[in-house]
Amino acid sequence: MRFEHKIILVTGSTRGIGLATALKFASEGGTIIVHGPDESDEFQNAFRQVSIISPQSIKLPCELSDSNAIREMFVKIESHYRRLDVLVNNAVSQNSVPFLDITEENWDHVFAVNLKAPFLCSQLAAKMMIKNSSGKIINIGSVHEFQTKRNYAHYSTSKGGLLMLTKNMALELAEHNIQVNQITPGAIASALTDADRQKQFLSAIPAGKVGKPPDIASMTCFLASNEADYITGSSFVVDGGLTLGFCASRPDL
Repeated sequence: MRFEHKIILVTGSTRGIGLATALKFASEGGTIIVHGPDESDEFQNAFRQVSIISPQSIKLPCELSDSNAIREMFVKIESHYRRLDVLVNNAVSQNSVPFLDITEENWDHVFAVNLKAPFLCSQLAAKMMIKNSSGKIINIGSVHEFQTKRNYAHYSTSKGGLLMLTKNMALELAEHNIQVNQITPGAIASALTDADRQKQFLSAIPAGKVGKPPDIASMTCFLASNEADYITGSSFVVDGGLTLGFCASRPDL
């Protein structure tokens, strides 16, 4: 059991990649902090699934665009567990808006969830990890951190910023035995990618299939394990070959 006695926070763990990751960690002995923005039915259902495998897990709702709420969440984590071994910054905000129509409010919300929240969560997590002289932080990016996408200037820019944050954190936290890496998913079947959209991607993916949330969960668990102790500051593309020149020739993607 790779994650026995490990305390793991996965933000945005109510569905898709986040839920698959939480379940994967739980199946390997981890104690999970299930996170969602509110006490929705989806949130409760995700927690039930995780707690069946990992009864010692807890759920913490938190609106990640609220800095004070993030700080309160970490106070609760420290009070309950006294430690945090793994942080997965997975929660995401995205919507399709032409560049000329992006409002300042929209821009700020996307950046608050996609970049500021990972910064704050990582900073607070790292301060807890330093006490134990070890820790893992994994950020979930996107192929659009380096590949443009029409109508997603705010989203792509936030993910590009997350990659540089990953590298800077890795540099400064290495002396504390904290490894920081980023996973860059391509087209992944989830609630954010409907069936018609998935079909559009197939002709551009050399592997001939759309990825599934467990594909990302497996890479996340590897990077969070002791097997990846010598890996830090890196970004791992998991996209079935989507970015091997195919996507650039398909502006509809």
